[in-house]
Amino acid sequence: MATRDDKRQDLRTRIIEAAEARIAADGVQTLRARDVMSDVGAALGGLYNAFEDLDDLVLRVNSQTLARLKVVLQAAIAGNGDPRAALKVLALAYLGFAQDNPRLWSALFEHRYAPGKSIPDWHLAEQTELLAYISAALRPLQPSLTDAALTLRARTFFGAIHGIVASSLAGRFVGVSGGDLAREIAEFLDLLVSGMAEKEEERG
Repeated sequence: MATRDDKRQDLRTRIIEAAEARIAADGVQTLRARDVMSDVGAALGGLYNAFEDLDDLVLRVNSQTLARLKVVLQAAIAGNGDPRAALKVLALAYLGFAQDNPRLWSALFEHRYAPGKSIPDWHLAEQTELLAYISAALRPLQPSLTDAALTLRARTFFGAIHGIVASSLAGRFVGVSGGDLAREIAEFLDLLVSGMAEKEEERG
């Protein structure tokens, strides 16, 4: 016989699945607690028995999205010992994930939490874990960097690639469209890595 905890966990799972489906179809900005619970077939109050609030629910959906992105990035760099190639495949894998899951990917950045609500440490750790893939690829290319500087460089690298992807997928006038996008990202990375190599030579 299912215990109360089992039933609560089952409800949490079904709510997350319903919210994820809603976000994937319509985007996070249209997510409403009443709609989610209607999809689940449960009373509105059930959401607040399973989660702190709607922000908490979105965090759980975003956590699953990050987990899927992690699998994609791991598969992209599996067996790749060339740091230059690793940076390129990571960037292109990120682009592919965003193209395949546009609204779930956007929810990672678009959701605005209630005033005074901070992102929990466990979710920040999930984000940092993904940046570690970039740091690992950058380390052989810039061995002179301290750990702190390497972390900062990884964040800058991600910001550059994310900016290109986000502006392009949003159709901004500065974005790159169609089949040009992947090629331009690859070319940009070639230039970036070449610049890193020159800097290391100057430091050496």
